[in-house]
Amino acid sequence: MKKHKVIIVDDQRSVRSMIKRWIESDPSWEVVGEASNPFEARDLIIDKQPDVMTLDVHMPEMDGIEFLKKLLPQHPMPVIMISSSTIEGTSITLEALDAGAFDYVTKPSGTPESLIEAKEELLSKLNEALNYNFSNEHSFKKSIPKDLTLQKKQIPFKKKLILIGSSTGGTTALRKLLDEVDETFPPILVAQHMPENFTALFAGRLNSELKVNVVEAKDKMPLQNGTVYIAPGNYHLNVQKFAGELYTKITQTDKVNGHRPSVDVLFESAVQNELASSSIAAILTGMGSDGAKGLLNLKNNGCMTLGQNKETCVVYGMPKVAFEMGAVMFQLPLGSLCDKIREIGTK
Repeated sequence: MKKHKVIIVDDQRSVRSMIKRWIESDPSWEVVGEASNPFEARDLIIDKQPDVMTLDVHMPEMDGIEFLKKLLPQHPMPVIMISSSTIEGTSITLEALDAGAFDYVTKPSGTPESLIEAKEELLSKLNEALNYNFSNEHSFKKSIPKDLTLQKKQIPFKKKLILIGSSTGGTTALRKLLDEVDETFPPILVAQHMPENFTALFAGRLNSELKVNVVEAKDKMPLQNGTVYIAPGNYHLNVQKFAGELYTKITQTDKVNGHRPSVDVLFESAVQNELASSSIAAILTGMGSDGAKGLLNLKNNGCMTLGQNKETCVVYGMPKVAFEMGAVMFQLPLGSLCDKIREIGTK
């Protein structure tokens, strides 16, 4: 059987050895090279032609973001960042995703459980990286600056809630989708698969870039129009109704589909609070199947449901499962989703 090739880039020999053991525990993969800096990595890429590269976020001798920007146009390949959970490491990882990295794995804390979890996550993402859609970066509709005064004159939304689920590739997809959202939109709740510490920084970055308010959701926050609520890492985000008003509900119950936050948990909470018929739900790029069952339940209870199409997904996993299950009413390119949300939300 032909093995898939990967190179490891990390300045620490012990970390490279650990990652190599993890990868080669799967007989379908082989490590064809190790590099301690970007210059060694460049030569290895040319010589070995790997299928995937793992890359430490803290790059010696050259900024990792600069390396990605120079590397990917010449040698397009999935790059999985090996990230630390520090504020600096998180910030660099988010920049790397913007620069075209496929995904990331956070370094284990050192406990046996964290080592096993990091190993399984890396192997899962390596296998999913083989389905990376390189063409998606060129298929987004370019955003056009909008006059906010004109937006206020548009037909008001009749739907009360917008629910979005995403995973691999979702940080970039969400930014592109939400760039077209304005203060006339109802509250938007997002379950993006991210660990602790990442979500607050991600929400802060979006808040500084977009026209609408973006916050990391806290428990019992009243839902307001023109505001995006990002599920906090390692917690589930739910919507709840009390005395006719809508609020967030943050829980730390078991992982669902291996995730916390889980898209299914968010979607199911809208069904449980009888909000499906007054909601719009969308499932974006991501590996796995989280959100598919919840989206189908929403649809069966009167929700308008959308899915990102294969051509614009980094990984056509979650939207594919939902579509094949019959949960998606409108499957569209990422660049068309916001217009469709506005169209069906104002009817």
